[in-house]
Amino acid sequence: MLSRTTRPRRRKLSAAAAAVALTLSLAACGGGSDDGAGSGSASGTGGGTAKQGGAVTIPLATESRGLDPFTASYTGSADSSRMAALYDFLVYLDPADGKVKPRIAESLTPDATGAVWTLKIKPNVKFSDGTPYDAAAVKANWDANNDPAMNSIHRVNMAGVTTEVTGPLELKATLAKPSLNFDRNVVNGLTYIASPTAFKADPKGFAGKPVGAGPFVLKEWVRGNRQTLVRNPTYWQAGLPKLDQVTFTVISDATQLLNTLGNGQADITVTSNAEADDIAKTKHLEALTTPVYGGQYFLMNTRRAPFDDPRARRALAMALDSPAMMKTLYGDNIKAADSVFKENSPLVDPAVPAQPAYNQAEAQKLFDELAAEGKPVRFTYLTQQNTNARKTAEYMQSRLNQYKNVSMEIEAVEVGAYITKGLVNRDFQAQNFGMWLVDPDPGIDSLYRSTSPTNYSGYNNPAADAALDQARAASTEEARRAAYTELVKITAQDVPLFVWQEAVTVIVYRSTVTGVTMVNDGAMLMDQVGLKK
Repeated sequence: MLSRTTRPRRRKLSAAAAAVALTLSLAACGGGSDDGAGSGSASGTGGGTAKQGGAVTIPLATESRGLDPFTASYTGSADSSRMAALYDFLVYLDPADGKVKPRIAESLTPDATGAVWTLKIKPNVKFSDGTPYDAAAVKANWDANNDPAMNSIHRVNMAGVTTEVTGPLELKATLAKPSLNFDRNVVNGLTYIASPTAFKADPKGFAGKPVGAGPFVLKEWVRGNRQTLVRNPTYWQAGLPKLDQVTFTVISDATQLLNTLGNGQADITVTSNAEADDIAKTKHLEALTTPVYGGQYFLMNTRRAPFDDPRARRALAMALDSPAMMKTLYGDNIKAADSVFKENSPLVDPAVPAQPAYNQAEAQKLFDELAAEGKPVRFTYLTQQNTNARKTAEYMQSRLNQYKNVSMEIEAVEVGAYITKGLVNRDFQAQNFGMWLVDPDPGIDSLYRSTSPTNYSGYNNPAADAALDQARAASTEEARRAAYTELVKITAQDVPLFVWQEAVTVIVYRSTVTGVTMVNDGAMLMDQVGLKK
C-alpha cells in the first residue's frame, strides 16, 4: 500500500483539502470573465490531420498544488488535462452519451446489486519507470485515497470501499452501501493511477516528480510559471502521442488567458468562463463548449441565523430574479439557471420546479413575517475579491436592499481566506459557490447529503438522503430520473441554495490545433492533441 508520513493537524488539513478540491477555480464565482473550475465529451475534436511532432502551450488559470493523484484538482480548468497527460485515464466519462468508458481499464462492472464492482485492466501497460500497471498498482492507489494519513482530497470517492486483488489484472471493490454508479466515483477521483514503485521511493517528493503511464512525462516544473512535459517513449499506445512537448503555464487573469491564444502566444486553454465561447469568436479561435451539472449559486448556512429558518431561504430565492441579473450584468453571453441539474438533463423531470420562482410580493410577505417575530433577515455575504464576484454580489445587494426587513452586507476576501473562513471553518451566513460536474454523483450527492464533509450549507433532511440513496441504487436511467426528481422536489422546498447561473466548460484552441477531445469535466485526451499538417 502507498503510504505517506502522517501530518500534524490531520483533520484540519483534510477539511481544507476537501474545500480546495472544489474551489481551486472559485475566481469565476459570480459569473463573467474571471476564470473558474469544473465536464465534457469524447466528441467534438478539432478537424484536420495531425502531423507527428511539434509542441503546444496550454495556459490555465490555476497552479497545481501537486501532480500526484491525491493532491491534484481533477476539475477541467485546473489539473485534469495535466493529469491526463501524465497518467492517462483508467476510465473516463463521455458527456456525449453520459456513459463511463474504459481506457487503460478493460472493463469496470458491478454485480446485480452494485455492492461489488470488478475492474479488469488491459495487459502489457507499464508506468514510465517500467513498473507494471496492474491490479496491485490500482489497489495501492485506491487504498491510499482511503488512508486518513494521505489527506487525499479525493477520499470521499473511497468512503466505505474495500479492495481485493483477485488476479494479476483484476481487482474487486466491495462497497459498504451498494451503488450502481460507483464507476462515476472512479471517474471523479480515482481514475489517475501513480506508479507505486516511484511513490514508495519518495512519497514526500512525488507530487513534484510524478510517474504515471500517460503519453507524457514531466521534464521541468518552475512553480508559478510553467510545467514542461515531453513525449513518453514507452507509452502503451504505439505511435502516440502526436506531440513531442506540452507546456502548461499559469495565467490567472481570464482576459489575458484568452488573449494569449488570440495573439499566438499559446495554443489551447480550458475554462469554465461562460463568456469564453463568445470571446473566442471575436478572436477567430475555435471553442468546444459543454454544459455540465452544478452552476454558480448563493449558498446559505442552514445552521446559522437568519438562514436556519427555511422561510428566510425561500424569501431570498423569491426576491432575486436570476435571468434579469444575468441580462443586466452580462447581456446575452451567460445563461441564467435555476437548478444544479443542467438544462435538458435526462435525469430530472423538467416540469418539476427546482427552486421557488421570482415573486416579489411573496418574498416581502415572508420578510415581514420574520421581522414581526423579531427575526429580520440581516446577513453578511462572503465572496471572493475579484471583479465579477464583487459585481454579482453588489447587484444582489442592491436588489435585496430594496425590500423592507432585509439587509445584506458584503465581505469580499482573497480566495485563500475565503476557503478558510467559509469552507473549512464554516464561518458564514451566506456565500457564493460554484461547482462544475460531469455527473450528479458524487458531486451533487456530497452537496446535499447530511453526512458529507463537503455539505457546506449544513443541510440535513432524511428524505433528501433517501432520494440520494435511491439514485445510487438505481439500475436504470428511469430509476435515477425518478430519484433525482424526488430530490429536486425536496430541495425546492428546503432551499439550501439559490442557483443563478448555469455551469459550462469550454476548451478554446487555435485553428492550427487538431485532435481536441473533451472528456469528464473538461479534460482532454492528451495523446490525441496535435498540430495540423
